[in-house]
Amino acid sequence: MTPSSKKRPSAALQSSQVTATPSSSSKKRSNAALQSSPSSSSKKRKTEHDEEKRARRFRPHPPQAFHDVYERATSQKFFVLDRKRLGTPACPEEKVEMTGSTGNIYEVHIKQVPSCTCPHYQKGNQCKHWIWVMSRVLRAEFKYVYQLALISEELRAIIAAAPPIDAPDAAGDRDRNRKPIEGDCPICYSELEEPHSDDNIVWCRAACGNNIHRHCFETWAKTKRGQDVTCPLCRSVWEGDKDSVKRIQKNRPINQDGYVNVADQLGISGVRAHITGTDATVATMAVMMIMKNMMTISER
Repeated sequence: MTPSSKKRPSAALQSSQVTATPSSSSKKRSNAALQSSPSSSSKKRKTEHDEEKRARRFRPHPPQAFHDVYERATSQKFFVLDRKRLGTPACPEEKVEMTGSTGNIYEVHIKQVPSCTCPHYQKGNQCKHWIWVMSRVLRAEFKYVYQLALISEELRAIIAAAPPIDAPDAAGDRDRNRKPIEGDCPICYSELEEPHSDDNIVWCRAACGNNIHRHCFETWAKTKRGQDVTCPLCRSVWEGDKDSVKRIQKNRPINQDGYVNVADQLGISGVRAHITGTDATVATMAVMMIMKNMMTISER
């Protein structure tokens, strides 16, 4: 065998090795391209920027227990004492100071996990005050009202659609319904003459416009004990005096329940519905006295 023939296989072998190299290189390039593809990049971005997690489980619909509390929240009378906008533009919050149905002052904080200072919430429940603030004060969509926790996007939607804190009201127009302060108080039958002021006389804003001594009305309200307080004359559900709310004195001692109570300043009953035989007798006597006075007035 000649020397030249011995070299040929070696050259052929080298040629095959050279042609094999691009094949492995192309595989590497293919793998690199696959790793840098848009789909894999989007998966990475999705992993890095997970959606905000709700602090409590999402409720697709309100539970049965919610409806009873919602009914109380939307049928009882409450008053807003103060509203404050808190949080950040990305995650806004609102804190509302309000009175409960018996005049205790509570603080509701609408945030990612809403809270209230009332006893019912402190026991781990969604209370009527929280629900009332969401549905009546902020006018949030119902789908947000029964959630136990909110995410930032929902809070932005709620606060953006809420009435402004310093929204004007139509109280001035309703003042025209008020009757002149004259004649007798329909409860104590004493005169409503001077000296008088808004501090010692209240009037029915809901319907009839009649004036009543504040002290007499407070006595009447206490007989209701948890029920809707009504006008002693026309029986309409009593509409609170918003001017009185502005004058509320909150620097009072803490009551036996651990709260400041301003029921007497709002003309509402400060007693819960625990009616005894004696209470019923007192209430009946008060009603009879008022009806007697009404009949006397109508006969004039």
